[in-house]
Amino acid sequence: MDTRVLRYFLKVAETNNITRAAEQLHVTQPTLSRQIMDLEEELGVPLFDRQRRQMHLNQAGVLFRQRASMMLALLEQAGNELHQQGTD
Repeated sequence: MDTRVLRYFLKVAETNNITRAAEQLHVTQPTLSRQIMDLEEELGVPLFDRQRRQMHLNQAGVLFRQRASMMLALLEQAGNELHQQGTD
């Protein structure tokens, strides 16, 4: 799993729609759908309840959204700290 997939997941969670998320991420809808399905397979649990053209986070998805946000924030913080350390 890489940070790109975490960002994809968070965008789908935000929009509740694969097509809209794909447009905002500038990727194709099939690519984004495949990434989300691969993520769910890797984690071994579904993250969304799917209904027609809407996707809503299930309980596992809500937990993973929290953790994914934390992971990305920590990575950004580490990068900022390393950058700051390099300029001192």
